[in-house]
Amino acid sequence: MMCDYEYNGQYVQTSCNQSSCIRSESDDLCSGCSKGMMILVGIISGLVFAALTVLLFINSLLTALFPAMLTSLIAGLAALGVVLSAALFPRDDTAGKKCIRCHLGGLFFGIFGTIASSLLAVSTDLAAGSVIAYVTVGLTAFFLAFLLVSLLFLVKCAVKK
Repeated sequence: MMCDYEYNGQYVQTSCNQSSCIRSESDDLCSGCSKGMMILVGIISGLVFAALTVLLFINSLLTALFPAMLTSLIAGLAALGVVLSAALFPRDDTAGKKCIRCHLGGLFFGIFGTIASSLLAVSTDLAAGSVIAYVTVGLTAFFLAFLLVSLLFLVKCAVKK
């Protein structure tokens, strides 16, 4: 079945399921939220932040890492709670909920990565000179930066809509 609709002044014809010829608003929101840009900026900022954090840790400029790793664990759990509570909010038509659906993959990647790497960092001995400590600090920094970028893109999307 072919469906016709007008989009930004242009006549568009698409194929549809049975009788649903109405274009959903979530498609419009998803296209305007720049999900690919969020992933690209998140990866680049995560790599830069992880490299800087590991370099500071190698040169012994970061000494109290346990509170920082515990803080990133709490930030990951708080972000998980906020995203889940916003996703379970009873109203279906909110722009924020549609933006959460659009950015859900990147958000959960950042959230679960932050939680897992923070738990790993908190449970291991973060002694300077240990390769495991460098890797866990770098992973935690990467996922925390990715989480922050994805949350910023989510807020940008919700405010824009």
